[in-house]
Amino acid sequence: MRLVLASVMVAALAASGAASAQTTGVLQPAAVRAAYTVEPFAPAMPITIQGTGVRLRAEPFTGNDTPVLSTGSTGLQLSVVGLARLPDWVWYQVVLRNGQKAFIRSDLTSAPMQGGARDMTPAPATSPAVASTQRPTLPPQAGAITMTPLPNPAYVPPTTQPAPSVALPLPSSSPFPADNGGLISVAPTAPVPRMTQVSSLGESVMAQLVDKRCWTDSSSMMDAHRLKATFSMTFNQDGKLAAEPVLIQPALAPSDDPAMTVFIAKARAALRTCNGMGFSLPAEYFQGGVRPEVRVDFSAR
Repeated sequence: MRLVLASVMVAALAASGAASAQTTGVLQPAAVRAAYTVEPFAPAMPITIQGTGVRLRAEPFTGNDTPVLSTGSTGLQLSVVGLARLPDWVWYQVVLRNGQKAFIRSDLTSAPMQGGARDMTPAPATSPAVASTQRPTLPPQAGAITMTPLPNPAYVPPTTQPAPSVALPLPSSSPFPADNGGLISVAPTAPVPRMTQVSSLGESVMAQLVDKRCWTDSSSMMDAHRLKATFSMTFNQDGKLAAEPVLIQPALAPSDDPAMTVFIAKARAALRTCNGMGFSLPAEYFQGGVRPEVRVDFSAR
């Protein structure tokens, strides 16, 4: 009898220990997710996937515990509706064909954007410095900077030396006194300076790209010291691009240079983003017939 009772007690203790172990495993705390905020975003130009087998995830994280909702490869156009700014890269929020919303890291698209913390307090409304015929397509972003037209460094003031005098005869019926033999000194009108070079306009456009946060510091990119690209472009009266910017240096995006390919794609994305807001250009640019091209130099700063 004692032997049977001892066996029953041992079995009960073993079952209790197993149940306790199972309960402890269930109550293990789950991994804590980093907080993120999704901002509404409507790109000015279509954004496509750049890569093979790129994963679109349920949240803007690359961990193994983040569900993959879909995949895509180069050329697949995305329906972008928002963005989340993570410390390394911006993640685009897109709508899939089945209506689900997913996230894709921006450096895996045609419009890469570096991330970073940003104040989410709406900026106070300000009057634009230059009137525009079209409203920006992008919604106001927190921390936006209001641009004012930059002075045109290409303008050269007229010389301060006195112009030579030219003697002109007065009519016989002139009411003015006929001193100096009936002659008066008349200085010729100085010619109106015309803008003959536009290299400084490229610097102005680049300054606006930086101030509006369309072009950010790229010094952390691989081989940043050698990354340079030059684009040629023209502008409409409303300060927006008249045509797609043309890459002139290098002449073609090198397919065997991944760092340069990403750098050129980032420069194109910066121009597209700021084009939605418009650029401030001096009035002299729109005078005359053909508008000269403006060359903008991108470097990794």
